Amino acid sequence: MRFGRGGLVIALAGALLLIAVMIPAAAWLFFKPIRIIAPELNGVTCAGPVCVDDIAALPMAEQLYAEGMANVAAKLTALNRPPRAVFCSTRACYRAFGGRGAGVAVFDLGIVIAPHAWQTYIVEHELIHMVQAQELGLLGRERTPIWFKEGMAFHVSDPPPGGLPDYAQGWAGQYREWEARVGRENVWEAIRAE
Repeated sequence: MRFGRGGLVIALAGALLLIAVMIPAAAWLFFKPIRIIAPELNGVTCAGPVCVDDIAALPMAEQLYAEGMANVAAKLTALNRPPRAVFCSTRACYRAFGGRGAGVAVFDLGIVIAPHAWQTYIVEHELIHMVQAQELGLLGRERTPIWFKEGMAFHVSDPPPGGLPDYAQGWAGQYREWEARVGRENVWEAIRAE
């Protein structure tokens, strides 16, 4: 089959259109956390940046979000742009957003909180990852060592006794010691220099 010049342009445009549709569709299907971009398409209801799968839980989710945002601003720095936050009250909701553990931070787009994790310190933990992306850039955050990335989130969120998982003890301790040396007000410049 031979295409004339016009037919070739149309075929190329059609192929590009197909690719443009298939890439987001594949991301939606295979990388579930990206669904935070349009959470309503994933069965949640949003009021501003806060989304829930159970509308009766919206006031509690909004309160946790507001407390988390205020605490992170007081402890580190305010977020310039309030990130989306999906609070799941069911495992099905959490799995639909690709959640694992207690919460997940999705790039610099937002956070997803598991049904068993509706605690201010857990919301803070995930919001701290958003602050890290804001202050260091996404690539900068990912290039930091895990003791900084996770240690900061675990230490600064100040979990209650028994709230710090065993696997995080070392990271939080290493971060705590490092922060004591450089000062909390200097953490962003100090980690860039490391």
